Amino acid sequence: MRIRLEPLGPQHGPEILAGQDEALALEIIGRPWTAASLEQFLARCARWRADGPLRELAALEEGSGRLLGGGGLNRLAPGLGPGQVALTYWLFAEARGSGLGAPLAAALADRARDLPARRGTATSEAVLLIAPDNTASQTVARTLGARPTGELVPHPAGGTRRAQRWVLDLRES
Repeated sequence: MRIRLEPLGPQHGPEILAGQDEALALEIIGRPWTAASLEQFLARCARWRADGPLRELAALEEGSGRLLGGGGLNRLAPGLGPGQVALTYWLFAEARGSGLGAPLAAALADRARDLPARRGTATSEAVLLIAPDNTASQTVARTLGARPTGELVPHPAGGTRRAQRWVLDLRES
């Protein structure tokens, strides 16, 4: 199964609401999306420029167009230095365990490599924040060539959870 990426927008809302499960909600925003909160988020996504510092992308099954998951590239996330981008990826429960995590993350890393320089600095590293108990995501990160730094940081979904910081050198393919 091949994956195609496109900008995440309001058209993906119904599939996200129908496909979210507890594990996904915990990793993304710390709780399930409501129709209203998802609508607001997707409306913001639709306004983001293709060359801007924030990108959220939908991962669609090539051919059918079925939404499988998605991911993001964020150059404004806390804890990033020059040349770094936060890379996130997610799959619906029905797509997990089918070997799609690594191709999805690789496609996002390729998009990160193609980001235009920001303030004269090319994007050279992707930062991944992964919950210590999320072994599937750790496997995907290792497959990409990312390495854990040993640093625990606040989880992006908030609350008291912690995440391990991983770094992927984007200059290597």
